[in-house]
Amino acid sequence: MKDTTDILDYVIRWITKSGSELIGELFFIVRNNSGGSISTPVGYLVGFIDPGGEYYSAHWKILMIVRDEIRYDVKNKNTLVFVKSAYANKLKYYYYKLKELNQDIIRINPRLPTAMQDTLTQNGFCTSPLTIQLITGKDEYVYSNVEFDFD
Repeated sequence: MKDTTDILDYVIRWITKSGSELIGELFFIVRNNSGGSISTPVGYLVGFIDPGGEYYSAHWKILMIVRDEIRYDVKNKNTLVFVKSAYANKLKYYYYKLKELNQDIIRINPRLPTAMQDTLTQNGFCTSPLTIQLITGKDEYVYSNVEFDFD
């Protein structure tokens, strides 16, 4: 079983953790009464110690990279993945896309950054002070045609 940390309705599945860095996958989790769950990949968490500069001191910097397609419904407290392929009627997809132009999109639970700060510091993964930066992006992959010669 992978090393995980629960925060609100989210789980971080740790890829690596050390005294000066951490990397994890962020999932939204819906659990049922039988002990099962459904998880939606939301993004990644990257943390490191920012060495500081002339005008600020060293501190932990946490980057929360959230997928562009993720929407959090505050009223129903659930996460949706908003992709064109999920709509049989593409006109309906574009209608919702236009409707979003006049709204602020909520991608994650607004309480998550504060809860994450508390959990990461209480569990000793990082220390205060720390900053949490939310980055929204699309998944795009670049493939390489590099061949390795092991002779």
